Amino acid sequence: MTDLATAIIDAHGGLDRWRQFSTLSAHLVQGGALWGLKGQAGLLDDTTVTIDLTQEKASHAPFGADQRRTLFTPGLVELHAADGTVLERLPDPRASFAGHTLETPWSEAQLAYFAGLAMWTYLTMPFLLAHPGVETEELVL
Repeated sequence: MTDLATAIIDAHGGLDRWRQFSTLSAHLVQGGALWGLKGQAGLLDDTTVTIDLTQEKASHAPFGADQRRTLFTPGLVELHAADGTVLERLPDPRASFAGHTLETPWSEAQLAYFAGLAMWTYLTMPFLLAHPGVETEELVL
């Protein structure tokens, strides 16, 4: 890890503090044009996202009606009923976007993938820079 990455992480409380926790939850009230454009308006208007701080994993609950929830991992997205029953599975979710354009509607599982990936990334930054396999390099301009 570069000195700059270390300084950024230290400014946010440091790795030792970060590693004291295993999950992080945030209540979200979100909207915007994208969800409607993709045919999924309202599913994430008022939800709580919980992310795993040790691996790429996130869940939104509620996800639309009936207290459903999502489970995002890079290789699989699931939609769960309130009782935990798996309602839908989307293996290899990234590949499901092949050939999409801006106007292509998304399935609920695709929304769960996008939102899970985005929120996991947003909420783990800048600590993501210290994850195994992540390499950083400072550019000299």
